[in-house]
Amino acid sequence: MGELLIVSFVSVIAIFLATSLFYECLCFLSRFIANSPGNHRTLMLTMVSGIFVAHAAAIFIYAVFYWGLTHYAGFADLSGNVEDHFLTYLYFSITSYSSLGIGDVFPVGSLRFLAGVEAINGLILITWSAAFTYFIVQEMWDAHNTKDKGD
Repeated sequence: MGELLIVSFVSVIAIFLATSLFYECLCFLSRFIANSPGNHRTLMLTMVSGIFVAHAAAIFIYAVFYWGLTHYAGFADLSGNVEDHFLTYLYFSITSYSSLGIGDVFPVGSLRFLAGVEAINGLILITWSAAFTYFIVQEMWDAHNTKDKGD
């Protein structure tokens, strides 16, 4: 029971860190795009690249927690086709975050809770980035159409 309580606490910290970092990245991208006179293609590539980096950072946060709980707190490990490298934890974090869940690497014990939380957090952040992209593109198109009409 104590292990699950610790993993629950770590899950809350991971959600807070990943979501806060993601929010700050989107705020930065929004300000950058609003203040950039560049063409729309360049701004779109910049935005998508920035969002990708934000997702990668969130995935990395979860991978560090998996690694730390396993190697430093002595909690249950990953099982399946596993090599004891940080890249295995990063790979598992990618598949959990994206809800892909390939199944060749899977958590055992209390790490299952963190994996479920990561999947929910990943789903929220992925849909948030889709909504953000939609609204930025809408603003670009509105500005482009207004400029073409001479308003």
